[in-house]
Amino acid sequence: MELVTKIFEVLGITQLAFLQMALVVVLALIMSATLIKPVLAVFQEREDLSTKPVAEARRILDEADAKAKMYDENLRKGAAEALARKRARIEEAARGERKGIEAVVEESKREVEAMKVKIAGEKAAVSRTLRSEVSRLAAEISEKVLGRRIA
Repeated sequence: MELVTKIFEVLGITQLAFLQMALVVVLALIMSATLIKPVLAVFQEREDLSTKPVAEARRILDEADAKAKMYDENLRKGAAEALARKRARIEEAARGERKGIEAVVEESKREVEAMKVKIAGEKAAVSRTLRSEVSRLAAEISEKVLGRRIA
């Protein structure tokens, strides 16, 4: 302790200065506990209040983006599936229509053939009738022109 006292004497530090330094240290500790730490805590709280919501908002935006991408992908898949089902229904309807048209064409061909046969029969009957009428008319005309009966 003597050594410390000699150092203080050489440096010109008195007990009053030593007491003042001790008071400064004690005041610094008291101020640190009562003022600085609460102020730093308030600053930290404000920083947390400003940065945590931003981080939370970024996280929510990232989640929303991921959900939007998934929604878009599901929407594209659904649209593709709906389009495929629609095309399948259209193709099935077209096949049904083609079958119906083919049936109508076949029925028309049968009817045309039946009409051709009927017309050919009627033509033959009319031909026979006309031939018999021609002969009879020719005989009548000849009788009228000649004025006598032709046998």
